[in-house]
Amino acid sequence: MAADPMPPSAARLAAAIRDGDLSCEAATAACLARIDAREPVLRAFVHIDPDAALARARERDRRAPRDDEPLYGVPVAVKEVFDVAGYRCAWGTPLHADRMPDTDAPPVARLKAAGAVIVGTTVSTEYAIAAAGPTTNPYDPARTPGGSSSGSAAAVAAGCVPLALGSQTIGSIVRPATYCGVLGLKPTRGAISTRGGMALASELDHVGMLARDAEDIALACRVLFARDPDDPGSRAVTPPGAMRIVLPERAVHVVGHLDERVQPASAQAVECALEALRRAGVPIAQLTLPPDFAQQIEWITYTLLSRGIALHHGADFDRGAAQMSARMRALVERGRATGDAEHAQARAAAQSLARRLAQMLPPGTVAVSAAVDDVAPPLSEGTGAPILQAPWTVAGLPVLAVPCGRANGLPIGVQIAAGAGQEGALLAAAGPIRASVPRDGA
Repeated sequence: MAADPMPPSAARLAAAIRDGDLSCEAATAACLARIDAREPVLRAFVHIDPDAALARARERDRRAPRDDEPLYGVPVAVKEVFDVAGYRCAWGTPLHADRMPDTDAPPVARLKAAGAVIVGTTVSTEYAIAAAGPTTNPYDPARTPGGSSSGSAAAVAAGCVPLALGSQTIGSIVRPATYCGVLGLKPTRGAISTRGGMALASELDHVGMLARDAEDIALACRVLFARDPDDPGSRAVTPPGAMRIVLPERAVHVVGHLDERVQPASAQAVECALEALRRAGVPIAQLTLPPDFAQQIEWITYTLLSRGIALHHGADFDRGAAQMSARMRALVERGRATGDAEHAQARAAAQSLARRLAQMLPPGTVAVSAAVDDVAPPLSEGTGAPILQAPWTVAGLPVLAVPCGRANGLPIGVQIAAGAGQEGALLAAAGPIRASVPRDGA
């Protein structure tokens, strides 16, 4: 699809509004116009309410922005697995097609408190894990945008919004971000509250964001990172930007995890990222994972995931299995067949893995690896494989999807991981990588 000029980033929009160069209403109207132009093919949104969004923008314009509103007037989209008052949040399933919460999830409330204008909810795959929704890839409508944060990634890549909320339980931020050519951060587990979001597995669920600019990711972290006393998994994590961000002291190239799956385009993206870091003065080492690593990751992931799905969505299965995909039904059935002992073993193995990976990634170190097998596959082949993204989710460590150019016109990228609370190192490492490749619009 031919490139067209991208709208300003969230940070630049916020600065223009604060300086009086742009009104909140004008920023929101421009966003809605772009959605109107792209949505017939993109199909990224579940619910858009232009009148409500413009009304909220006008309310913002009637007063000056406060110091605690860094997203004042910025249009933002929210994945439909998070509660947004007055918007359809259907979890990607016909069983909840008319679900419309009357309260906001804490991350959504924080976005609003920071001055953001929520313009709509975006498409998720079924229960954020199974059948694909209608969203297409902004670069080729015959290809997937990835899952499960399909609509959020596509909307950001197409310039419909500068910033969108997403979630990841295996690879649901990193994979769509890579396929759509945007940045996607899955932060340290617990940095953003999961309360008010659709649960899959408490050991794996993360809240994150997608944007086209690293500055916008840092800005969103500043808004969203907060310990929630009502969320048992929440923790205090210092957002990037609250400290001086410097290039990492070293980077490690992760090998040995399903290398045979990685196709030339994805392998080339890794080499480009490593070379960019070398030129920036970051030493590169190699981290070789054990031969049984992939098998262990898959067992841990799907044991925890299926057990959580059976717990949280078993009632839906009992009342409406016929409206579920075969994959979703199989996950519920596997979860119900998973005993307490196996579940405890998987939890213990995940904790052990987290400790091992954390030891390999001391402060100042980032890990670079292939984010996906290849470029986005055709829609008929699903939303892509999540197993390459799974290790960092299981470990609860922060990981950032970073675009690294194109292969045959389609976006490709890498994932960069670091130790807990090291989101700043990821954003710093992304700088030279992003500078080494051309940037244009979808």
